[in-house]
Amino acid sequence: MVPVTGRAGHAPGVVKIRLSGEAADSALLAAIIAASPAVEVIEQSAPYPSRRDPGERVYLTVRVARPGGAS
Repeated sequence: MVPVTGRAGHAPGVVKIRLSGEAADSALLAAIIAASPAVEVIEQSAPYPSRRDPGERVYLTVRVARPGGAS
């Protein structure tokens, strides 16, 4: 994994995602994202309790493969 924090802006193809919901649902979706051949999960946070809604939130930093391998 390559950390992307501490840089000015994001590297090309890097996307930050926030998942919010029930723990099992967030875990399932994170696994589906990680299994995608077009996505590399760079970082996944520990679960945090949601502030206003029931459930929890998890943050993912991913790199999306661009068509033709372009950066």
